[in-house]
Amino acid sequence: MASLFQPLSVALLFLCAVGILLVKNWRWMTGLLALQYIGVLSLVSISWPVEIAVVKLVAGWMAAAVLFLTYVNIPDSAAETQKELNFPEIFFRGFTAVLIGLSMYSLVPVALRWFLGATPQQTLGGLLLLGLGLLQLGLSREAIRIVIGVLTVISGFEILYATLEASVLMTGLLAILNIGIAFVGAYLLLVSYLEETS
Repeated sequence: MASLFQPLSVALLFLCAVGILLVKNWRWMTGLLALQYIGVLSLVSISWPVEIAVVKLVAGWMAAAVLFLTYVNIPDSAAETQKELNFPEIFFRGFTAVLIGLSMYSLVPVALRWFLGATPQQTLGGLLLLGLGLLQLGLSREAIRIVIGVLTVISGFEILYATLEASVLMTGLLAILNIGIAFVGAYLLLVSYLEETS
């Protein structure tokens, strides 16, 4: 059962990260971010007890909820002013995401030598989130996409770090970091909205 569940978790992480890159609607982005943390939980729980790994899921869902509630409090006219993605841009983002996925897959044997306690699925999942999160950061100028890109990069780091150490203190600090980044993103979203309206 576990041997089937790990590749499904990696596929879930890849699909969520690519979906965040391709969708325009902030509701879908925050929903995919919350779904992405289920995959993070499943890969982290390979190395850690489930009771500690659940902290990743709760912190991720809280970060997604902060971003979602911030957008709910912004009037619809301002929240929907995000740039519409046209077909060439969607194709470019999708093609680039596939290239990053293939390059991260090719890095797994090398990375397994660095992360000795990791399974190939954990390594691939962490590398995919790192690569796709950096792609999100490189292709975006909107605050919501930048914050979600940073949270995706941190999620990839957390999966890889979980294979090295199971520290309760680091788990708490990384959870605070996730929620703190979401609050900073919410603040930036509200400030940009207030600047536009004034």
